[in-house]
Amino acid sequence: MSGPTTDKRLERGVALQKSGKLLEAAKIYSAVLQADPANASALHLLGTIEIERRNLENALVLISKALRLKPESAVFHHNFAYIHGALGRSDEAETHYRRAIALKPDYAEAYFNLAGGLRVGPDDPIIGALEGLLERADLAREDQVFLQFAAGKVFDDLGDHDRAFEHYRQGNAARGAEPNPAYASAFIDEIIAVFTADLLRRRAGEGSSSELPIFVVGMPRSGTSLVEQILASHPQVHGASELPDIDSIARAFPEHAPAGPTGVQSAYPRCMATVGPALLRGLADAYLRRLAEEAPGASRVVDKAPLNFRHIGLIALMFPNARIVHCRRDPLDTCLSCYFQNFGRGQEYSFDLCELGRFYRDYRRLMDHWSVVLPAAVLEVPYESLVADQEQVSRALLAFCGLDWDPACTDFHKTDRPVRTASRWQVRQPIYCSSVARWRRYERQLQPLIEALGPLADESMARSDG
Repeated sequence: MSGPTTDKRLERGVALQKSGKLLEAAKIYSAVLQADPANASALHLLGTIEIERRNLENALVLISKALRLKPESAVFHHNFAYIHGALGRSDEAETHYRRAIALKPDYAEAYFNLAGGLRVGPDDPIIGALEGLLERADLAREDQVFLQFAAGKVFDDLGDHDRAFEHYRQGNAARGAEPNPAYASAFIDEIIAVFTADLLRRRAGEGSSSELPIFVVGMPRSGTSLVEQILASHPQVHGASELPDIDSIARAFPEHAPAGPTGVQSAYPRCMATVGPALLRGLADAYLRRLAEEAPGASRVVDKAPLNFRHIGLIALMFPNARIVHCRRDPLDTCLSCYFQNFGRGQEYSFDLCELGRFYRDYRRLMDHWSVVLPAAVLEVPYESLVADQEQVSRALLAFCGLDWDPACTDFHKTDRPVRTASRWQVRQPIYCSSVARWRRYERQLQPLIEALGPLADESMARSDG
């Protein structure tokens, strides 16, 4: 049962949820359900809160109830499919994505998620439907992006690489994103200038002595999800996926650190000069409490936020005993995979091949810096070595993390855990090598990237030719 008052309460809840106030939104949805337990919209919205909280089994129950009450809702089927996909239930996910499209034939996000979760054959009706929708002139920008990336994935599956790349190009162009200053070369310059070997040596031991966190970093699409899945297959390890906490801590430092000699507070990373041991330990303890809530009984918890590579110096100060794993993949394969990924807000560098090449160069020079100032703190895991000999590399990985070998780590694809990242379908499969030297299929279109990478592109050339 619904009415004007209930609808307005739900609208208020949605507004709160969009602004990140999940607890307040959940209270509104729960209050609506207390008065009307059969309110399908409130059940569904409460289920989406549980998705954001990463309580996927709870979300499954809530949205399942909503679907029983309102089985013709395309959005209910879509979000139900997403949960199944994150839980590794690909058949159920496909069924509900297709049902969502049947109910709403222009459901762009459903096409995108469906295409991302299966290998499309030449006779699949999704192909004609996508092409028809892309001919429309009235598509919203977001829908254009979803549909172009879906079409790119479909034609890549079919081996039509020219058409695939053109769809990916148009999908990236449709975003119209502004460059993000947090990823500017000047920011990397400042990190290198601040986190010197001298600073890290002088301040060693100021943070927490905990060995709980394992940080998996690197460029996105470099194997970070695969490494996390291998680690999380160990009975003593919990995979927490991509936590925003370290980046949030870095951004929050200027609010807490004393002002410098001029009386003006510096932005991160310059503010590290005035950050004392007490603040460092306090923030480290708060982060550890977050990890303990994620997995109360785990000996290790994996934080797989790839872009934490920018904050390795900060991590080393906060957690001198933490393990840091750097996933490294062929430059052109990495950048191609980033360009073909429909990243959300915050990764605008990936929308343009030249910007992507510049960003990759900055990433590599920063990792080269960390290898000099923190030579023993980081284990490098090359993607190509991992897929060529998964057990040997996995054994070295576990030993670095202070863990005994467990055979479950070789059968990582069987591990039953939620995976919400873009690689959620790949980590459900055994190791495969088909993504190595994938860039060769698109070499002609990648010339702007090859030029932007400069000498780094030679690594790809040499590996592929060898």
